[in-house]
Amino acid sequence: MIGPRLISGGMAVFLVVSTAALSACVNVSSLDCSEIAEQAKGISANQAIQIRTISNVQETARTDSDARCTATAELSDGRTTTVYLRAYEQGENTMVAYQETAFP
Repeated sequence: MIGPRLISGGMAVFLVVSTAALSACVNVSSLDCSEIAEQAKGISANQAIQIRTISNVQETARTDSDARCTATAELSDGRTTTVYLRAYEQGENTMVAYQETAFP
């Protein structure tokens, strides 16, 4: 996994894993999957391949400190794919990550 960065993520190959830390006042329990999807779209904005649109967002699992969702993403390279989204607590930070394979 590529290390977390504020408001932007990094990736070696599109959607391997891209992660960003949110403001310290945001916690997982306050985020719904639509908000997590919008964060992922924002993270992708500085990447070689961006998420252009996200639809069909669905929650797949949730605890107080970890939320997982799936969505359909239209990418800037013309592909449409399933994207796996995750928001989770890491220390005092809330992280958002996305990738094309399910999180373990």
